[in-house]
Amino acid sequence: MLLRTIALSSFILYAVQPAGAQPSSPSPSPSPGKAPIVTPTTFGDPWTPDEIAALDRDLDVQLAGAASLRGAHVGILAVDTRTGATLYARNADDEFQPASTFKVVVGSAALDRLGEDERFRTSAALTRGGTLVVHGGGDALLSSADVDALAVAAADSGIRVVRGIAIDARRYDATPYAPGWTWDDFTYDYAAKPSALALQKDVVHVHVAPGKFAGAPATVRVDPPVVAVGSSVVTLPNGYGTTADVDPSPTGRLHLSGGIALGTPPHAIDAAVADPRAFVAKAIAARLRAHGIAVRAGPPRGFRYDAPQKSFWSHYSLPLSQLLAKFWIPSDNFVGEMLLKELGFVHGGAPGTTAKGIAYEKHWLASIGVDPASLTLADGCGMSQYDRITPRDLVTIMQHDWNGPYRAIVLDSLPVGGARGTIEGIAGTAAAGRVFAKTGSMMHVRGLTGYVETEHHGAVTFAVSVDDWNGDYASLAAARAAVLSRIVTD
Repeated sequence: MLLRTIALSSFILYAVQPAGAQPSSPSPSPSPGKAPIVTPTTFGDPWTPDEIAALDRDLDVQLAGAASLRGAHVGILAVDTRTGATLYARNADDEFQPASTFKVVVGSAALDRLGEDERFRTSAALTRGGTLVVHGGGDALLSSADVDALAVAAADSGIRVVRGIAIDARRYDATPYAPGWTWDDFTYDYAAKPSALALQKDVVHVHVAPGKFAGAPATVRVDPPVVAVGSSVVTLPNGYGTTADVDPSPTGRLHLSGGIALGTPPHAIDAAVADPRAFVAKAIAARLRAHGIAVRAGPPRGFRYDAPQKSFWSHYSLPLSQLLAKFWIPSDNFVGEMLLKELGFVHGGAPGTTAKGIAYEKHWLASIGVDPASLTLADGCGMSQYDRITPRDLVTIMQHDWNGPYRAIVLDSLPVGGARGTIEGIAGTAAAGRVFAKTGSMMHVRGLTGYVETEHHGAVTFAVSVDDWNGDYASLAAARAAVLSRIVTD
């Protein structure tokens, strides 16, 4: 019973099948090279005592023989949610480091609290004194194209001179990192600083290309070209490959080092910006100038955000029902931190903070039957070394999603092993196309939680957690797939 980016230390499963549902069926036209998707349903035969006993024996044998789990902390629980019968349990109430399986907490809580139609609004206005004010509303996916649309709207409204740009990100606090994050992650895109007004997830795209000869400095291009990036990357002789990368920095300042060989195609690096507000202000200024608008320095001293303003542009994000897939399928840390601060804003008022968001999560977890004392909440994405959760807690959350009004949204937002996303080890097995689950992956940690559609019993909700693990991941993924396949084919 092992799932994709899972850690086999905590495995929980629930079989779900209220009456009246239809049997699952493969998608009529799967993508080339992908398994047909078999959507979990509530239709199927009840598990018999003999089937459960056989499953327990078989999974015990499989796990005992999994060399990749030797010395690891492993937890597993499988439950038929229709009857409440336990299918399989191992360390289901132990706390594990969750990695990105933790994202189901903030994603599910946000769906319940904000609703599927929630959109995040960004707007722009001009004061009487000519200051452009951009109000951030927590859109985690605001793009360069959106900023260009702002500039076009400014030009179309007759603005010819902007006497400063004020970035209103007061909806959230400016604390850049959650407790328990490690500083050597800070310059990488997966650890970008959240801000109520964010552009490109507060990440710049850096392109490194070799110079004209070995020993020459490499050429560096930044998109958008508004952030200074230092570079000591050199051009290497043919055949040496590429070692160019962004240097870890506790300040988040961007500097590249390493080398790139002659004849090598440009190397792309996504790097987190050090100052999100300055980044978005510079990007807006650049687009305004590109559309013929003169832009002067920043806002005047003593500028008040409540000064009289005339609005000329607004932009709404995708609804949360669509944002969730862009959060869970690529396992986007930035979206998780933004949603947590938004929950903090809605729950405790401005500014939205990680602490306020966690306070709401605890309230929500208690309301769905999770004891907040059974887990440790430190962030929204699972990167914190302090995060802990039990397999039973993960299953309770997924079971809540299944029985709530957003089941279809949740299923559409999860990776599907062998068909959608990156659940490893599932392709080519009996579980391919049947495992809908959120993965988790960190050093010494693997996890997976979600649903698997069986051939005869309907859906099973599960969670697998593994930490204190030093094995080979391909072997772990194979062992996990074998466990899931055993459940599928029962």
